[in-house]
Amino acid sequence: MEKLYILKFLICVLNNSEKIGDFLDPEKFEYFERLFHPKSIAIIGASEGSFFYLLGPMATGYKGKVYAVNPSRDSIFNIKCYKSVLDINDDIDFATVTVPAKYTPDVMRECVEKGVETVHFFTSGYSETGTEEGKRLEQELLKIARKGITRIIGPNCMGIYCPESGLSFMPGFPKKPGPVAFIAQSGALTEQVIYSGRLRCVGFSKIVSYGNAIDLDNPDFVEYLTEDPKTKIISTYIEGTKNGRRLYETLREAVKKKPVIVWKGGQTERGAVAVSSHTGSLAGSGEIWKAALKQIGVLNIRDLENLIDTFLVFLNNPSPWGRRGLIVSFSGGESVSETDKAVEMGLEIPLLSKETKEKIEEMVPAAGISTRNPLDIPSAFFRFANIAEVVKLAAAEDNIDFVIFEMLDRFRSVSKTFRNFQWYVNLRKSIRDAANYIKKELGKPFVMAMLPAFSEHEAVFLRKFYTTRGISVVPTMNRAAKAIKRIIEYQEFLDKQK
Repeated sequence: MEKLYILKFLICVLNNSEKIGDFLDPEKFEYFERLFHPKSIAIIGASEGSFFYLLGPMATGYKGKVYAVNPSRDSIFNIKCYKSVLDINDDIDFATVTVPAKYTPDVMRECVEKGVETVHFFTSGYSETGTEEGKRLEQELLKIARKGITRIIGPNCMGIYCPESGLSFMPGFPKKPGPVAFIAQSGALTEQVIYSGRLRCVGFSKIVSYGNAIDLDNPDFVEYLTEDPKTKIISTYIEGTKNGRRLYETLREAVKKKPVIVWKGGQTERGAVAVSSHTGSLAGSGEIWKAALKQIGVLNIRDLENLIDTFLVFLNNPSPWGRRGLIVSFSGGESVSETDKAVEMGLEIPLLSKETKEKIEEMVPAAGISTRNPLDIPSAFFRFANIAEVVKLAAAEDNIDFVIFEMLDRFRSVSKTFRNFQWYVNLRKSIRDAANYIKKELGKPFVMAMLPAFSEHEAVFLRKFYTTRGISVVPTMNRAAKAIKRIIEYQEFLDKQK
């Protein structure tokens, strides 16, 4: 069976990687397409307290119809309020419910009668409370849904964000879509990922906060995103699962087609206790999760910063050939320390050849430099043509598979104070050109470590300058090495599968 899946995957890639594959039933795929691109939505229980569900789609550019339902109001934000979803003289594709938990069974019955295809419950107060009443309410909602066509997202979650359609649960989310998908049980963490991605120029295709997952669960969304041509990277935050085997099998198939990144919450005993009170899930052993994910090629991360780093390095770089890297630094002490860390995590920092060393020493004044690898050549930064040519020369060696390049934010201020500003402009351009040469001509990853040592404002400017030009920028060389290691591990997994 495993060989059959691999064969199907190869046929799909050879024919057209944009086509829907055989891993997901076409009808189910079409359901999810409608879910993320609804023609009409209803906010049931609309009020000032849940304003974000009404204003979010409008602010994000949603072109469909938005209906408000609240039996106690005539209007809200100049939007007419209906007494019930049954009073709306239109089909409703997607509904968000914000009423208290005890009233949700009645709302669910009306949605099923109306033929609403998907109902998302923002409301909390279910199994995550640990009470029998909370568990009973969940089962009642599911039982009612099964009487019709309605599917459930949640309860106890934020819902869906799809910038392409404008569906959003918060004003201020970016309108421009990107290639990254994120699925999470946590609502607030989902918002943090979106905002952090926006600050670092990462765009999203689809995002789902799915909470207690009494119906639609993580594997359902992963299956769809595996076949979604708009999604290039799948990432997910998981606290627990009701069907570990299905999740494992789904992730195993997904990773054969796209990078899959898992952020597992509750990997310690104390964290598992927090999970049970957050989404009512069983967290499971952290070591078992870690081993299982590694076995099937899924990348395991533990925090938000490394998640965004990994997105950037995947999106902006070719696949690495191996684990041998070039480190270019402005500080001798730091370059030594970062070499130690890179080697300890399983990367290699090989010495440059004698010929390359001699050529570099002809280009750069010999005092205060090191040309072995790491390259500690601060003087070359002040000769903008030199730094670009030195890095290109060293990166071209056969025993170099990737480059980590340290950039300092203070160069801009230095140029204004002591030099002609054109020097700084030329420096930026030469580094950008060197990065493009290494990535496109040599086919090797190039990751910049931007250290905010002098001015956070300058660092933000430079980070945006390089990131918007397709260069991965992370805050430290250690984080750059960690992110590169992840794309190396994924490539090694694919090579092993072949």
